[in-house]
Amino acid sequence: MPTSDPGSDCVAAAIHADWTPRNRRYDEAYCAVNEARDAYERCLRNASMHKEKSIAFFTDRCNAEDEGAYVSFNGRTHHVRRQPGKPHRDVRYAGTYKGDGVVVRIVPRRLIERHVDPSDPLDATVRYAVDVEIRYGGETARIAAVYDDQR
Repeated sequence: MPTSDPGSDCVAAAIHADWTPRNRRYDEAYCAVNEARDAYERCLRNASMHKEKSIAFFTDRCNAEDEGAYVSFNGRTHHVRRQPGKPHRDVRYAGTYKGDGVVVRIVPRRLIERHVDPSDPLDATVRYAVDVEIRYGGETARIAAVYDDQR
């Protein structure tokens, strides 16, 4: 289950998935570090604000490409590195990543939106439907998600 990446505040491209009720148990685990009941409940209310939003679970956190990326699922974040392969024109994260016992494969499916800055035609941002396959501990999950470099 995708979990929100707890990384930096920088404006990095990210892959998002919809929040679902199955995410609730990971929100609870995240908030459990608060021993005071009111702090726990406040944390859970804030975490549950994602119900109408999406969860950014894959990003490079504005790091250099050779430093890898981060994928967050089931309440943990894993550092992964891109494997050699053919790049995609629009989706910088397309390809296969490995590390920390995890294999992530990102496959672009269709363009959702392209925005070109009128003052600089070379400055384009995209939102793209992608399929994300995560293999970890003998299990495989497939997630329909959105790559967004507009954030």
